[in-house]
Amino acid sequence: MLDGTYFFECACGMTEHVLKFTLDIEDREIYTSVFLEARLPWYRRLWSALKYVFGYKCEYGHFGTWIMEEEDVGRFKEMLTKFEGDLS
Repeated sequence: MLDGTYFFECACGMTEHVLKFTLDIEDREIYTSVFLEARLPWYRRLWSALKYVFGYKCEYGHFGTWIMEEEDVGRFKEMLTKFEGDLS
């Protein structure tokens, strides 16, 4: 049973930087959706994917950043508390 979806926007304001959390109480899981940035041409992304698949370790990693705004901290805690409370 899905019990709610929560969206958190990045402090930078870019529409691509939105985290989506969906609570599934029945299966005791939290699903997270993150937009994967596609700023490079397709062939550069393909090359990066192939290197990743074959175990190449980039010095800086394969991660973007996301900054939680101060006013969202309370909503995030509330979401986790709701999830934890529904499990007991």
